[in-house]
Amino acid sequence: VRAMLSALVPKVESCQEALSAQGVGNSLYGMQRMSSDSAEVRAMLLALVLKVKSCREALSAQAVGNALNGMQGMSSDRTEVRAMLSALVPKVESCREALTAQDVGNALYGMREMSSDSAEVRAMLLALVPKMESCRGALDAQGVGYALHGMQKMSSDSTEVRAMLLALVPKVESCREALIAQGVGNSRRGMQGMTRDVDEVRAMLSYMLSRGS
Repeated sequence: VRAMLSALVPKVESCQEALSAQGVGNSLYGMQRMSSDSAEVRAMLLALVLKVKSCREALSAQAVGNALNGMQGMSSDRTEVRAMLSALVPKVESCREALTAQDVGNALYGMREMSSDSAEVRAMLLALVPKMESCRGALDAQGVGYALHGMQKMSSDSTEVRAMLLALVPKVESCREALIAQGVGNSRRGMQGMTRDVDEVRAMLSYMLSRGS
């Protein structure tokens, strides 16, 4: 796979054709099982950053979810990952299509290796908060686990993290499904960097306790 990425990077860099909005989502979604520990993966991210920035189409709701979900093996400790987040933030902000709760859940899950210590991560959370607030539908049990699991390296000391928790609470409260064991484990892991002294954390924990988790 690394050899294939090495071969593809110069092709991406030299490609004169603009990347479509769907292409942005698909390109990153295709990297969902890849780790930013790999030099080849980081090189591909860097090659794609310019393509994402030059994309003139508005991302669809699905493309937003796919793009971020594809980054689930990427650490915000890496410069290339932060550069991609910076390129994606204005694309997420300008998405005109309403995201479903599941779209936002998928997007958050893609941030599971990212820390709120990063300004780029906080900017992405800030871009996603109004999408969660205005999204259609409730999260299902799996979506609850995925969304919270995606915040496992984030701290409730961050204003943006607290804003996302506040936006998530009514969505998870409207979930009518019982949390399965995996969902409970994902939710707990996602809350490990949170302190009970924070109102938004207490509200989320209250929901989890009400479901017997």
